[in-house]
Amino acid sequence: MAAPAGDSSGGDKYRSHLAGEGEKNTVWRHGAPPTYDAVNSLFEAGRTQEWAKGSLEETVQNAIKTWEMELSHKARIGDFKSVSPGRFTLSVNGGRALTGEETLAMGSYNALLASPILPGTGAYDAAAETFESSHDLFRSAFPRGFAWEVVKVYSGPPVIAFKFRHWGHMEGPYKGHAPTGDKVEFYGVAVLKVDEQLRAEDVEVFYDPGELLAGLIKGPKEEDEEAAALAGRLREAATVSASGADAQPQACPFLGSGKQG
Repeated sequence: MAAPAGDSSGGDKYRSHLAGEGEKNTVWRHGAPPTYDAVNSLFEAGRTQEWAKGSLEETVQNAIKTWEMELSHKARIGDFKSVSPGRFTLSVNGGRALTGEETLAMGSYNALLASPILPGTGAYDAAAETFESSHDLFRSAFPRGFAWEVVKVYSGPPVIAFKFRHWGHMEGPYKGHAPTGDKVEFYGVAVLKVDEQLRAEDVEVFYDPGELLAGLIKGPKEEDEEAAALAGRLREAATVSASGADAQPQACPFLGSGKQG
């Protein structure tokens, strides 16, 4: 949550530590800093709150956006400016606290969807996904991005409790499920402990992953659509065949006409 030193935003209105002198040695996962034009547009069009500049709510919101950017796009934990070095942990729904290195290795989606219940549903299996594959899944499902906002802040630093909202439009496929075009969103709460420089030390997140995943698996599976199309063609062929049978005997392509030679 550290405030930017000079112009470190790289032109982004909501995230710090994207550019500037402090990032000259940063190793970016994809070779260069990311751009957020598409998801910023989605955020501005769909947010429910527009916080006053400099308010606690805006500060918390931008800090989490910066942390998510660093987690998704910086390859080394040592390049993170939004967390307290060596002290950061993340836990989800009361699960085991992950270190910064563990969170970076598995990625935010795997960290947030590591529930042992989910693999049996077919909706998500964190153990079967890598950092890259998990991000590919959600980039595919939400081509315009997955926006995030602070809805309410309950307490100020050093222990910040807040409610958040996450949303996107499922305009791409997810694990074989066809896009629905529907808005997919969920709400959650988090407790964030920060140090004297407002860098995150401990983050606890609580939310229902079913709210997210139910919207992603609502569309029919591609193979189901193919099977339905095939069944339709077979029904049509059967109807044509039955109509022809009323007019004249039909020859079996394997056994001939049925007449004895």
